[in-house]
Amino acid sequence: MRDLADEEEHLCSSGGLNPNEASGRSGNGPDTIKPIYFKGYLILIHLAIIVLLVIAMARASTNGTLMILKGVSWSPVQDSLRYELNGQHALKHHKSSLFAGRPTSQQESAWTEMLAPMYFAATRQEMLSAEEALNNGVQLASGNYLATIGVYHELHCLQQMRLFLYRERYYHNITESQEEYLYEHLDHCLEALRITIMCHGNTGLYTFAWESATPDKATTKSNARSACVKWNSIEEWSRSRPLASSDPVVIPSA
Repeated sequence: MRDLADEEEHLCSSGGLNPNEASGRSGNGPDTIKPIYFKGYLILIHLAIIVLLVIAMARASTNGTLMILKGVSWSPVQDSLRYELNGQHALKHHKSSLFAGRPTSQQESAWTEMLAPMYFAATRQEMLSAEEALNNGVQLASGNYLATIGVYHELHCLQQMRLFLYRERYYHNITESQEEYLYEHLDHCLEALRITIMCHGNTGLYTFAWESATPDKATTKSNARSACVKWNSIEEWSRSRPLASSDPVVIPSA
């Protein structure tokens, strides 16, 4: 019996036979289940690698965006900003708001009020924080610097375009040199607004619709909502920093 056992062990080790097969036992025991577990283990590892790769790619994209955002210039108003979802759209040609349409006294008052806090006195530290050069800055008598924020420059440009649109009311008696200056100014305004519009890139979906039973032209429509700055958060900050009439601009001496 000892010799038979030794022979069985020898055959299994040299010929690659399964001991269960050599002894006549069934191959459905624990030794045949192990390969199934191993395959499952490999599948799980591959799935884990795929998930990790997806997470790494998402983080790389997010980190790229964050790197860009880290380069955004500092602004004195940034900590005062509040945001809201806004679904306003100016899509109807025949409808006007308080700021658009044929000039009225109410419209004049609305524009004047909106642009009133356009300028403020920036401190030396604010200039440095915003990386603005001091050597050629327009200085005030207080030692601060004349400043505004971008949105007021853009609104000023819109105001200039509105005035020119109704030039028979506002520029009915201008000279040729004044008209030439206006065209140059408005061309600058067009470029300023183009840069801002393309920078902020509104990606809201706009579609088209027929508005009457016998349509001849499609109209634009949209239900898109955007994350917008609450205007009153900018206005409140601006009105808290009024440019004092007692703090005039210092004209550099020749």
